[in-house]
Amino acid sequence: METFLTKLSQKKVVLLDYLLEKDNWCSMEELKQLLQVTDKTVLHYIEELTTLLAEYGENIFLENENNKQFWVHKKKDFPIYTIYLYFYKSSYNYQLIDFMYRHPEETLETFANAQFTSISTVFRYAKLLVPYFKRYRLKFQPFKLELNAEERNIRSFFYYFYWHSTKESERAWPFQTALSTIETYIDSFEAIYRISLSPLQRRTFSYWLTINLERSKTRKIKVDPSYQVVVDEDANFSYLNQWVEQVKLGLSLDERYFLYQTIYSFGIIDGHKKYENSHAAVHKKFCTTSFRAVQNLADALNQTFQFKLDLEDPELIFNFVAFHERSSLFFGNTDLFFNRSYIKEIQEENLRESVVMEDLYKILKETSDSDVNDLLENWEQIFLSYYFVLDYYDLFLSHLEPIKILIQDDLHHTHRLWLMNKIQTYYGDAYVLAFYDYQTELSEVDLVISNYYLKTKNTPLLLMKNIPSARNWRQLGEILFRISHKKAGL
Repeated sequence: METFLTKLSQKKVVLLDYLLEKDNWCSMEELKQLLQVTDKTVLHYIEELTTLLAEYGENIFLENENNKQFWVHKKKDFPIYTIYLYFYKSSYNYQLIDFMYRHPEETLETFANAQFTSISTVFRYAKLLVPYFKRYRLKFQPFKLELNAEERNIRSFFYYFYWHSTKESERAWPFQTALSTIETYIDSFEAIYRISLSPLQRRTFSYWLTINLERSKTRKIKVDPSYQVVVDEDANFSYLNQWVEQVKLGLSLDERYFLYQTIYSFGIIDGHKKYENSHAAVHKKFCTTSFRAVQNLADALNQTFQFKLDLEDPELIFNFVAFHERSSLFFGNTDLFFNRSYIKEIQEENLRESVVMEDLYKILKETSDSDVNDLLENWEQIFLSYYFVLDYYDLFLSHLEPIKILIQDDLHHTHRLWLMNKIQTYYGDAYVLAFYDYQTELSEVDLVISNYYLKTKNTPLLLMKNIPSARNWRQLGEILFRISHKKAGL
């Protein structure tokens, strides 16, 4: 946060965050203590925040009770991200990075003049970007306003920079090339490929196409020969060449190779089997680094979970290769502004799943070749994709010993079947459950559920009404949570 925000802006962000978390009335005294400022300053912040939120109508608004109590009301599905970005985009360093993109030949002095401020002031902020860029393996020279890295990495940075700061608003087109021009190009692309892109695919394509067109005017890109082979071998590459010539984009062969890579790696061509299958087949034929990474994942899943990933499925190969390709283009967390670590989030929310992921990562590293190992170094980025794979195939649950539940009541058998089904419906997605009958010893199960009291010794007993109440269901959820953590040794 410090990279982009001044101390003043940081206080405003802290204020907004606190009001959102409280989701209730906050007194003036509370906010003064939180921010270490005067009443007058708090009211100034509140006034600015009220004006800012007014733009979003009923989605989010600030209620002010006589300048003494304050409450931010927000609809659950409203993306608060856009509000925080208001402060980020107002910062020197956001504007500095934007300036670097728009004016790649200019220096810090030019930027300072454009901001009507001194070089020393701007340089002080620019120096904060040195460690910021370093975490993405980009070397930044503040005075020259220059990034030193491979051009594909720099373009990927600018893609994520503009994507995350403007994607929420269709009005916020961040580039110099007119959006209408880019949309005309994409219309021609759809016609030649005989496909129809979704709104999200068109927007993603519009960002990548624009960045490639604008950067290619001043910076050359080089594509690894091993990837050139993939593109050349794909018969459908001819469509891209036809399109580039037809709309007169004037792109070099290397630029076309890179544009192909972004189209196939960022979901732009997703859902069109003709192109997916052809692309997947070429990766498989040449056993590319990304395909070997998928093979390595398949081996690790088989070893850890006895689960076989279907490497004969071209759609699976296409999608799994794609997220590995993305990770090869940019190192580090793609959340450039908030740097949310999904590794830490999972660790805090579900320690057991975090441990499973750590163990999987160790196996992946042990069994990978040097090129795949280099991809795995970017674990902060590809962690989430691997996590989704395990979750999609229910592998977190298959790794668990089931929670054994004995339902023992004095009602008829159909009631017990009904209750088992209800429990499975409510909690089956979160826990692996196994149900047992009367013949099972109480000591052999983890939980006994009954509608009357009985002695269960060391086994937990949950008394439930014949038609369970809301409180009964809450109690069951709490008990299942405790048992699952105990079983996982957490």
